[in-house]
Amino acid sequence: WPFVATRAARPPALDGEIGADEWTAPSTSIDREPSRWSASGAPAFARLAYDDANLYVAVNVVLFDIGKLNKGGAWGKDDGVELCLAGDKDTYVLRGFADGTCASVGDAGVPAAAAAALGQAARFAAKPYGKTKGDWKSGWRCEWAVPFSALGIKPAPGKKVAFNLGLYRAEDGVCRCLEGTRAENWRLDEAAT
Repeated sequence: WPFVATRAARPPALDGEIGADEWTAPSTSIDREPSRWSASGAPAFARLAYDDANLYVAVNVVLFDIGKLNKGGAWGKDDGVELCLAGDKDTYVLRGFADGTCASVGDAGVPAAAAAALGQAARFAAKPYGKTKGDWKSGWRCEWAVPFSALGIKPAPGKKVAFNLGLYRAEDGVCRCLEGTRAENWRLDEAAT
């Protein structure tokens, strides 16, 4: 599926807030299971933006019980979002967690040095919100700024880049993605642009 990133008038503050004045792009639902079927449960949304230097990604993950938020850095165990992007030669995987940690991993076969370089260049912030059990306004938000130069690509209006988003929500053990690949989220030949 093609999803559109809106040109950012100014870089958003990476503070885990997703302010409406800085994120003018429309929300996109992260509403698929890896099988490509529609997912059920609490919603999750993403916003995509870019400028001459960075791709910006914001994700809002809704929880039914903020007390069940797992803050840690273990993919598939702790609450996290996975950003998968095609660079000029490799597929990159960034994993950001509700505790504010972020890692660039070589799961898609990217050389360790290239994964580490992207991890150093990318910026990430996360923040939980909500206070009580059953507060339907509970969850966590995260924001990324990913330099195009670290991906080895040159941004241009209309440019298409293969990507996907995945998330793991510990509260109900749910895996969701922007586009199901029937395999790992980083299988970008089966994902989105």
